[in-house]
Amino acid sequence: MPDTVEERQEKVEKYGTEKVQIISLEHLSEKDRDSREELLFQSIRKLEPVYWSGVKLAEDFMYGAFSFHESQNPENRASIAAFLLGKEGFLLAVLTDDGGLFPREKQSGVEELEQFFERLLERGQQKTEKMEQYLIEMEREIVGGRISRDRNRNIFECKRTLTVWKNDYGRFLNVIEGINGLEQKKNEGQGQVLTEESACFFRVYENKLRRLTEETQFLYEELVHIREALDAALSYEQNRIMKVFTTVTTVFMPLSLIAGWYGMNFTGMPELGWKYGYAFAGVLSVLVILVCIWFFKKKKLF
Repeated sequence: MPDTVEERQEKVEKYGTEKVQIISLEHLSEKDRDSREELLFQSIRKLEPVYWSGVKLAEDFMYGAFSFHESQNPENRASIAAFLLGKEGFLLAVLTDDGGLFPREKQSGVEELEQFFERLLERGQQKTEKMEQYLIEMEREIVGGRISRDRNRNIFECKRTLTVWKNDYGRFLNVIEGINGLEQKKNEGQGQVLTEESACFFRVYENKLRRLTEETQFLYEELVHIREALDAALSYEQNRIMKVFTTVTTVFMPLSLIAGWYGMNFTGMPELGWKYGYAFAGVLSVLVILVCIWFFKKKKLF
């Protein structure tokens, strides 16, 4: 049985919104608009939500816009919407939704407002949890000495993705903070846009969204540490290779000296006419190699 007028009014007083209406911009522009819908439509034309996000106050309503990216390209906003919020309801106009973020056009009860925002929050939490597991696995591989040739590119892609998320959540947090700030400012002027229950919901959601924003910032900083660990691992690997080359070069330097010394072929060299001259040079070379190996092992160079 549908609610009576008294029951709907009670919901308005309790939640600060009687219904949630989601509509596409195309439908909004073609239909016969009431005063609220006309105000939202004019605000969309004025604010250009494709380039702007935030919230503003107009009489007894708040209107604003926000957007989210579904790809790593910061210029490609896949989901853009404008909204009008007041005691009479929450009106959301979807401009574009390539990412499938918003539900289809409909009108629903007071619970839909909370479900809508919780869906946005849950989606962000799932993405950050997957990114956190990916970064942990990446760091484990680096610490274990498994350095992939594509690791630098992977870190760059993660940094690019986290930057987009950080900006999206930061802008959306500014919208929620703006709603709470404007409501407080309105109350100080002996006015009210939202009821206490509805304002309390937005304050709670602001805290949840701030934690999500902080988590994204933490992942961004963790990625910086992973990049430093990768640089340290690469430096260690390069130093190890250089140490091997230095050791081999040091071993062959005395041999080069021996080869150069006995390759002069002067007439007065006594070894030229000596029967065991060739064997002596060979034994001397082997002895030099053994002495070098013993010295390097003693110094723990390899």
